[in-house]
Amino acid sequence: MKKVLLLSFLGMILITNAQVGINNNTPSSTLDIGGSLEGSYREITASSSLSATDYHVSFSGTSASTASLPQMSTSDGSATDFRGRKYFIKNNSSVANLTLAAVSGQTIRIGGNNTANNTYVLSPGVLGIITANATNGWDLDLAVNTIPDTSWKITNNAFNGTLNVSQAISTGTAYQTITGSSLTVTVPPGYNQSIVTLNFDGWGDVDQTGVSMGSLRFQIAQTGTSAATYTSTTVTSWAATNTGARTRYTFPAAYSISNLAPGTYTFNLLVVREGELGAVPNAVNVWGIQSTAKVYSRN
Repeated sequence: MKKVLLLSFLGMILITNAQVGINNNTPSSTLDIGGSLEGSYREITASSSLSATDYHVSFSGTSASTASLPQMSTSDGSATDFRGRKYFIKNNSSVANLTLAAVSGQTIRIGGNNTANNTYVLSPGVLGIITANATNGWDLDLAVNTIPDTSWKITNNAFNGTLNVSQAISTGTAYQTITGSSLTVTVPPGYNQSIVTLNFDGWGDVDQTGVSMGSLRFQIAQTGTSAATYTSTTVTSWAATNTGARTRYTFPAAYSISNLAPGTYTFNLLVVREGELGAVPNAVNVWGIQSTAKVYSRN
């Protein structure tokens, strides 16, 4: 009889310390489940208290509400010591906040430089995962916005420019590339929309021989994944009334291009002289340019 009792006792010890497998004959953890895991699901539309039978709670109310967390004990082995219990709480409302609230004297820890508070607000579309800790309340493990982000983001940019380096613009109908204006950017894949914004700001002067006037017309040349020319992006004019003096001019040229295919593109600013009247200038010069490009993307 004693041998039977001893064998039974040893068997209980082995079972107590064994790893348990469900649909798995060779468990590798304390509990090893070879299949899906199902927990309770409850939908609420107003303030509610969470209990031991809750696992995933979904809020779909139309006015601000509170999910009250149960009081827990830090005394190991007590009836209310449920450290490690997890709640998955999703705010599926389109208009209302859901506040997670610990009982008075207990806190919700976020971590980092954040102070542990008694409450935490889940805005519409946010999923929160919270775990009972062993100190004095709860740990917020995750708070993530599940609503697709449709805001514009800068996904690439470029800067280039030269200052005080004279470049003479010759006469004729052929456009000339402005030195230092080149910009190369990448339009990334994985977005539904994109916009490339280009800004070229520069200055120059005209060395005139007499009373005269004229204009400079600009265009943008695109190469890379696809080629294109964007004509007449801006025009700047100059007029000289004093013989033998230099006349200065500036040229801001801004342009945006929507929904280029993903790839790498290079943009250059080009210029041509036109509409000149009066005395022929000795020279028309570009003295400097600052160029910037930004790629904005969104879903």
